[in-house]
Amino acid sequence: MFNYSLNIRLMYIMSDRFQRIIIPVDNTKASRIAIKKGILFAKLLGIEAKIITINDTHHFISSVVLEDKLKKESEAFLNEFRILGEKFGVNLETKLLSGNPAEEIVKFAKENDLIIIPHHQEKKGLDKYMESSVSRDVVSKAPCSVLVIKHQ
Repeated sequence: MFNYSLNIRLMYIMSDRFQRIIIPVDNTKASRIAIKKGILFAKLLGIEAKIITINDTHHFISSVVLEDKLKKESEAFLNEFRILGEKFGVNLETKLLSGNPAEEIVKFAKENDLIIIPHHQEKKGLDKYMESSVSRDVVSKAPCSVLVIKHQ
């Protein structure tokens, strides 16, 4: 049963606790799901939301032309997500950062933020022990609450 007054109280408590929502994304289906959840939370709580993406290719790519192409692709999907927010009446600011994704997300976050982050498909076999997970690193190091959206 839907308890309207309880939901209103919960939203009031949460909006007092959180000042903004941060949604770190890449151009994946999991990120699209996280964006939709983030838009819903921002709308319900009446707080601002920021979408960030982190370019970590500078460690691997030395081509300026390829870097520019990747930057334009990132800006394009950030803009697509921003427009999606506008359709639901939520103003989403976007920011393109550069560096290690988990470290940049943690540096960007503040104590009163809520990070809504997608968790990508789990690795299998030895890969799950060899590679780090951005969402796991953010959960363990963030100065604020983190909501992990699991992609099925």
